[in-house]
Amino acid sequence: MAYKRKARILFLGGLHPVPPNLAAHYANRQGADWMEARAAVLPGVTGDVPVLGDDALEWADLLVTLDAAALAACPPLRPGLQHRHYPFEPLPGVADKSAWTVLAGRIRERVEGMAGGMQMMQRASSGNDGL
Repeated sequence: MAYKRKARILFLGGLHPVPPNLAAHYANRQGADWMEARAAVLPGVTGDVPVLGDDALEWADLLVTLDAAALAACPPLRPGLQHRHYPFEPLPGVADKSAWTVLAGRIRERVEGMAGGMQMMQRASSGNDGL
């Protein structure tokens, strides 16, 4: 690995714990060579995902907000902490299992793209273009 350490990504949800939890799961599974990820939610969101705290923001290199509520509540960024917004707004029929399956697929695709980008950056930094 050409980098000193893996990129630390914090996925933040403001409406439901499932999107950040899924994003962190996929990142840790699919991008394990390049990134490590954690999930967090805004205060008031119930579930088994930790509430956003200063320690999580201090740990992260990249904060990814996953819905409009998380974007609106995005805390001030310390130097070195980057931010991206990947909107995964609730789908119509949120209680419907197929809507959650579609949402999970969209999140997985986005995380696969992040992992692919990290892989390309690693190749470029090591001078190996894969040819």
